[in-house]
Amino acid sequence: MENTQGFTRRNFLKGAGLGAAGLAAVGLAGCSPSQSAGSSASGTASSGTASSTAATSWRTAPEPIAEGDIAETAECDVLVIGLSFSGCSAFRAAAESGAKVIAMEAHPEDNHPCMGMGHFGHINSEFLKERGVDGVDPIEFLNNWQLRAANRSNVSLARKFTTTCGEAFDWYIDCLTDEERDALEIQFYPTDEAYTTFKNGLGIYIGTASTMPVQEKILANLLQVGLDAGAQIYWGCPARQFLTADDGRVTGAVGQKEDGSYVQVNAAKGVIVCAGDYSANPEMAKELLSQITNMIGEDGQIVTSGYEGDGLKLCYWAGGQLDPYQSSMGGDYYPCDSPADPLGSAASLWINADGKRYCNEGFGFMEWAAYAGALQPAGKIANVFDSNYEALIKAQPACHMGIDYPNGGMDGLPAILEAAVAGGPEGSGPDSNPVVYAANDYETLGGYLGYEGEALDNFVASIERYNELCATGLDEDFGKEKSLMFAVNQPPYYAYAGEKTLGGMLCNTSGVAIDENGQVLARETFRPIPGLFAAGNTAGSRFGIQYTTALCGVSIAFAVTQGKFTGEYVASLA
Repeated sequence: MENTQGFTRRNFLKGAGLGAAGLAAVGLAGCSPSQSAGSSASGTASSGTASSTAATSWRTAPEPIAEGDIAETAECDVLVIGLSFSGCSAFRAAAESGAKVIAMEAHPEDNHPCMGMGHFGHINSEFLKERGVDGVDPIEFLNNWQLRAANRSNVSLARKFTTTCGEAFDWYIDCLTDEERDALEIQFYPTDEAYTTFKNGLGIYIGTASTMPVQEKILANLLQVGLDAGAQIYWGCPARQFLTADDGRVTGAVGQKEDGSYVQVNAAKGVIVCAGDYSANPEMAKELLSQITNMIGEDGQIVTSGYEGDGLKLCYWAGGQLDPYQSSMGGDYYPCDSPADPLGSAASLWINADGKRYCNEGFGFMEWAAYAGALQPAGKIANVFDSNYEALIKAQPACHMGIDYPNGGMDGLPAILEAAVAGGPEGSGPDSNPVVYAANDYETLGGYLGYEGEALDNFVASIERYNELCATGLDEDFGKEKSLMFAVNQPPYYAYAGEKTLGGMLCNTSGVAIDENGQVLARETFRPIPGLFAAGNTAGSRFGIQYTTALCGVSIAFAVTQGKFTGEYVASLA
């Protein structure tokens, strides 16, 4: 077998081809252990549906690649599989730590999609301190994290994120100019003077930096720093198979180059799998995301923008333990936090198809508040509010898809509401999504929404009851936080509605169980598999059963932070 260097050293800062869109980790092809696991298909991104039966054929590893088919070998200390947020971070961190690093990336260099909206949720960075954002007690933050995860995340892993995410962010943006750094927005900051961190006992913190305008530059820099330290990249080379020793240690991987030939990369210290999620794999999604399947049924569809699970398959074939709590970004709750919603995640009054209020609309975070909607009768769910909408929005939790009013997020709302008033029964017009209606009395407003008969009577009664509760400041019906209770009593009154749907999601955020260093745990023994690590959405142990977090942008933040400390850890191994 011939030893060659199948990689490039392009100056990524001059045009990396790092596409920016979507959310959390890049997909790439998988691999399988040469002793007991086989090859996987290409790990490309997919925007589609997962709608087949919950089969388990993905659990069976293909036949190993024959040794005689391997045309090339390479040696390294650390092999990184996948180059998105976690992979790019691990690549740089391991190389900076003095390790010899090689990466395999399934996509070609000129078509490398790194998916993410650029939101990096963190605490206690120098960046935040310079901007005047208050520091956060790490133990308070950690306990909030575990409450949200129902204590199902690995607390040692969560603790490591809590204490290092600020340092990781400062490291992540160290390539920016002073002007670029100063231009970064902090979501929901400065907050309104009435804003409260805790709602229903759960903390929701300020600390989400919006890096989207410079995301390509940042990711390109992570790779360039690694390359400058001597690291290497095989572009267009999906990993197809793990290499394993007799004791089960993962010692490297075999990748398939663009010309179809195979390259074997031996990794003396470890392999870090950063190959994205599995939500676009019908078999895996329908089987593993049971909380969604149970809601939509076997014939329902999981609609996703995720990937095909090649990284998870690799780890599973190597003996990795699946995270028992497979979490997702959506799919099993409604209303979802749609960016089209005029109120974003503000805790307005929610009324179901029967005209009845049914939950605490501001409980914890949008995802938790919306769980109750999944079990409501089929049909519409309406959001109802009044002309005091600005105070309502400013009191909202600083959470996913909230209206970022300090940074202009509320600027377009008055025009929509004016159109709703002018439109009468037609509302804000057919080009508005959703259509917002306005009226000076509750009955007319409910009629515009399509409520009739008993449902319309219930609609009016629900608003009147809610107003009574707001007047006392005590939600005796559902326990809503006092700071989020805004009566619907200042006309004109507004409302919009959506048909309850389930199964739509961005991606899933669990994979294999890992320890606090990112090392994959083995089935049955739950002990770390020597040489095998995972990060990003290939890894689990982070979010319990749903991606609900104490601030926005934690998916990218966790990927970068963990990629960094896992890369450093593997590089430090003897």
